[in-house]
Amino acid sequence: MGSGAVKLAVRCHQGGWSWEQVQAVWRAADALGFDGATLYDLLGPGVESWTALTALVATCPRLTGIPMVLANPYRPPVLLAKMAATLDRLSQGRLVLGIGSGGSEADARAHGLDWHSARSRAAALEETVVAMRALWSGGETFAGSSLNVTAGIEPPPFSAGGPPVLVGGRGRRQLLRAAGHVADYCNIGFDLAPEDYASYRALLAEFCREAGRDPAALRFTHNATVLIAESSAAYERVLARWSTDRDLTVEQGRAKLASALAGPPDAIAERLDGYRRAGFAWTFLVFQDLPWLEMVRLFAHDVLPLLGQDTASS
Repeated sequence: MGSGAVKLAVRCHQGGWSWEQVQAVWRAADALGFDGATLYDLLGPGVESWTALTALVATCPRLTGIPMVLANPYRPPVLLAKMAATLDRLSQGRLVLGIGSGGSEADARAHGLDWHSARSRAAALEETVVAMRALWSGGETFAGSSLNVTAGIEPPPFSAGGPPVLVGGRGRRQLLRAAGHVADYCNIGFDLAPEDYASYRALLAEFCREAGRDPAALRFTHNATVLIAESSAAYERVLARWSTDRDLTVEQGRAKLASALAGPPDAIAERLDGYRRAGFAWTFLVFQDLPWLEMVRLFAHDVLPLLGQDTASS
């Protein structure tokens, strides 16, 4: 994409998908010219995110791999730092480390893990990121409120200082504070219009200044439902099917998708340009027919060229 473009990642919620389907989605994203792809991190249904991420990044040479997002309580900080450094090196810098404070109490408890308050989980997340950055930068020790490390990690990451860190989740206060203190990217909310981020921007600016950071050092990312068809008439048919599948009337479905990337290619490209002008770094695209690939292909063929990016292949 041209300078200032929003990078586009295919967002995968892989629960219920086979490994072959996950692999097919990533390979299509790689071949069609997208910038990245994601996996979510739950211990329930679906392939384990980091194992799959490593295999996929190794075999999809153009894509940036992004876990959306790792549950911080699931992995010890030094282990995660070592894993991220290894994958960053293996991929030559094609990693954004998405991490959150842990989004599912039910998932954690069902698999024998403890669950703590939102405040304590956010504090642990913040300390994890600070510790990882120290280790990625060659530090041999780290002393925090709950973590003490007396040996570094080797080899170092490919990216100087380690991969960029995306902090994501739903918490408006605790999670945003952690993001403002330590993140490179913030991911919160779903299908928000650019102007809907104003209150989040204000809070994050406050939290950045609280940590002595320039708010400009932290960039927003965006989650977008994608429902696309080749023309306005075709979109009405797709919208009707999508709404029926969710027990909605067409007008209820239209209202639900009011701020989504929904419509024919030119309408979607115009909406994406609004996020570019608002300074977003990434948009994570949740195609409504995944793991089938019709919408991914249509988006690549008919939307990417409108954004100034040629598709890689068909």
